[in-house]
Formats: sequence, C-alpha cells, structure tokens
Amino acid sequence: MSNTRMATWSAVVGVAALSLLLTSCSSSSSSSDTGGGGASAGGSAAAAGDWSQECSGTALSVIAEATANSQILEGLLPDFKEKTGIDVTIEQAPYDSLVQKAVLDFTGNKGAYDVLSVPYEYLGAFAEKNYLANIDDMVATAPTGVGSDFSTADIIPSMWKLSSNWKDHWYGMPSNSAVMMMFFRKDLMENADEQAAFKAKYGYDLAPAKTWQQYKDIAEFFTRPAGATLAGETLAEPFYGVTLAGKRHVATVLEWMNYAWGQGGDLFNADGQPALNSPENITALEYEQALTKFAPPGYTSATWDETTAGLQQGTAAEAITWGDTAGAMEDTESSKVVGKMGYASIPTATEGGTPQAHLGSWTWALNNASQNQACGRLFMAWALSKPVQKELATGGGLPSLTSTFNDPELISSLPYWGQELVSLNEARQRPRLPQWSGISDIVSLELSRVLSGQAGAKDALDEGQAKFEELMQGALPVTYQ
Repeated sequence: MSNTRMATWSAVVGVAALSLLLTSCSSSSSSSDTGGGGASAGGSAAAAGDWSQECSGTALSVIAEATANSQILEGLLPDFKEKTGIDVTIEQAPYDSLVQKAVLDFTGNKGAYDVLSVPYEYLGAFAEKNYLANIDDMVATAPTGVGSDFSTADIIPSMWKLSSNWKDHWYGMPSNSAVMMMFFRKDLMENADEQAAFKAKYGYDLAPAKTWQQYKDIAEFFTRPAGATLAGETLAEPFYGVTLAGKRHVATVLEWMNYAWGQGGDLFNADGQPALNSPENITALEYEQALTKFAPPGYTSATWDETTAGLQQGTAAEAITWGDTAGAMEDTESSKVVGKMGYASIPTATEGGTPQAHLGSWTWALNNASQNQACGRLFMAWALSKPVQKELATGGGLPSLTSTFNDPELISSLPYWGQELVSLNEARQRPRLPQWSGISDIVSLELSRVLSGQAGAKDALDEGQAKFEELMQGALPVTYQ
C-alpha cells in the first residue's frame, strides 16, 4: 500500500489484546446494565458449573447470516443451555434480509432480537444511531460468570477492532472471520499436459497466480467448450476460467474492490474525497470486464451463492471469493472438487507486491432495545469460547480465535486452514461509514451496468461519482472508517 494513503485506509492493524469484564447475569437488564459474563486465560473446556446460572429460564432471540457458522452454532445450543439455563433461538437469514430485519427492529425500537450478528460495514451507521449497546463497561479485568475456556486475549486483535470498535468505543465481538482469498483448481495446474500447453502459449510456468496478469492468463487458458480436452478428459459441458459475481448486489461491489485495491484504487482518495472514477478504479473495472469473456453465462445474475455452487460443481478454474466457503469445497456430500481445490493470497499488480485481502468480518452485537443484554453478553462469551470455536472450524466455519487457527489438528486436516490466517493478516477493510448502504447501492448499479455490457467503465464510474459526491455532502473529508 502506498505510504501516502491515510492510516485510516490502511490494511488491518493490530491492537493490544483486551480483557473483558462480564459480571453476573440477571434474567433482564436495561441498556445501561453492566451485564454478565467474563474472560480468563483458561484453556480446557469448562464444566457447566463454571458458567453463571443467574440467567436460567431466560429466552434469547438471535439473528445471524445463514452460513456454516450459524448452522454449526445452532447445533451447539444444547451445550449453552446446559451451562447457563438460557434458551436461544437463532434465526438465520441471507445478507440482505438480515440487514432489513435488523433495521426494521432497530427503527421500531422493538428489541425483538437480543443479539445480532451484523456485517461490520454497518457498524458506523448502527452505532451512530444508538442501535447497538455500548460495551465499554465490559472492558476491564478478569471477570466471573463465564467458563475458563473463554479469553478475550485469544480473539484476533486486529479483526476485533475492525469488526467492533467505532470511534474508540466497543459494540461487540467478532462472529465470523470471513476474508477473501483466491481459489484455484490445483489438480488442473499440476497436470503435466496442461503445464506443457500453458508454457508453450504464455512462455512461463503454470502455477497459482501471483499477479493479476497471470490470473487473467490462467482464466483465458482454461476456458474450454464442450467436447474439448481438459486434463486428459473430454468435456461434456463447457468449462470456464473464472467465476464472477456480476449482479446488481453488494457481492459484486465487494469482489470488485479487490481488483480496485490491486490497481491502487479505492472509494476515497488520500484527502478523504470520493474517488469512484479515479483512473485506477477505471482500470480495475476494465480488467474485470475483460474477465467476463472467461466466466459462465449466468455471471450477471450471480452473487457469492452462485459462485460457491459453481466452484463446488467443478465448472471453473479459479475465483476471488470468501474464505468461509472453503469448507463447502471440501464437503464430501455436496462438492465435486474435494481435494482438488487450492487456496492462496489475492494476486497483486506486480510480482512481489503485498496482497490485500478483503475483510468480511461480522460482529456479535447487543440490541440497545433488548431487555436481556446481560444474558446476551453471556451468549457472546460462549460463542467465542475455545470448544465452540473449534467446533465451528471442524464443521467448515471460521473462528475468531488465534489459538483455533494455530491448532495443529486443524492445520493438518483442513487444506485451506493455513491460508485463512495468512489472508486475515493481509486483510483490508471496506468503509464502515454511516453512508455505506448508499455507497453500495451506487457502486453496485454502475458495476452491473459495465459487467453486463450496458456501459463503459469510465462513463459508468463518472455517473456514479456524481451520485457519490451528492451522497457524501456534509460528511467530507472522510477521515474515519
């Protein structure tokens, strides 16, 4: 990253590990209640007696994105009830639906959801409107009320800050450590015939892409029609070099930002002004538009769901997508590419460049209108305890603890595990501004127009820039994200 860029636009930076004070838990609390739960440096799984029972009989309502993490956590709820006596219902919803449900609950001051897992880019908007409970009071010394298997010192510090800290105040703890990575078909790249053909055509060895030019070359090389040969076998269906998210949707925005950052672009410039139509962003969009020649025909209707399904079914050679879908690639019941997929860092503009991976962390947050905030804190502590975090990992989800990523058993058994932590350490954040929803709407429209062939990159981003500037009036320059 250029040293002229403001520190607030830099890649994830570390923060000092914190200790969390969670005092004893009552069955209900106001937004000013200091709440219950706690942390210690403990290691082994906690017995039920280590956890506060003062919330016993309370019913908590939780909403989270429909992901592997949520599904696994739901299956572990009997353990939480045994430890605390608390009944929890987890509603799982797609990204868009979850945000809509959260906003409706917040604006109506209903408090229907006690705990919400929210995408971190909405942290600023929700915190500014006082929708989320400030948990600064929880940050203190080692507490009582939670098991010895929970320690805030184990939470990945940089991700915790980005997912939960807004203007030096804390609003939760990370619920999902999603980060973008490069997926590639290692079986194809290791095939001797394909290696020879690639070398003859491009003049260098076939290997996982390190640069964006290599990524494009590989996408072009592996795009084949039905009837062609791929790794010694005749294709019954077309095979594509790359998958893309091209729908008018936030998924398209988040993927494109990897290409933009890789070309030195960003949504704001170093002076904190909107820069959607910067030369670097135009170049990045033209690059992605060129990739569409090597993508499946349905890419204009695709989000991350379709990207994941396509990769699972073995229809493409590479993709820039979310690391929390890697477990789906290795799922023996649903994937055709088990053991065939490789995982690597996001490519860079030139050899030896510093990869920048798009962070997608989500946040466990307490609804400020909830009457069960203290009990909700206990739930968050349990969700971030070591045994639960390891269950997330073994089930195909992603944890938020350093110790889980460094677990030797997981490293040896999960082919993508090591890369997840590498990419988290290369992660960069998107804006967490209160205007994020409007920004996403503007950018997704212009990207979809270009990727579907309805407009050129410069014209589209020029139009988007005018809308962007109007949206940000009165909020410039941007100095905090």
